[in-house]
Amino acid sequence: MAENKCDELFGKNGELVEYRKKQVLEGAFGIIQRHYEDKPNKMEVVAALFGKKLGEEFEIYYKDENYTAYFRNEGLRVRGLFYLMWDNALVALLIGGAVIVDEKED
Repeated sequence: MAENKCDELFGKNGELVEYRKKQVLEGAFGIIQRHYEDKPNKMEVVAALFGKKLGEEFEIYYKDENYTAYFRNEGLRVRGLFYLMWDNALVALLIGGAVIVDEKED
């Protein structure tokens, strides 16, 4: 039983919030798939979701540090991170675990 209305609405551990994040991401990717079916590589569109173009450098805040990053056809490139962590940084950007520095709230 929920302890208060907030727990009732969002779940004790924020389960509803996480579920809504997942729904929003799935919806965004659904839109991308529908409108860009003729493009096999969607990285240009993913970059556009963040207001960036392929090859345009920007700063991200990830794992308590700032890094220079840019989108490319093969994914997200992050200078200063081992290449096997680049995909983790992209996922973190998508789910809010990393932020583009000029968008970061203080």
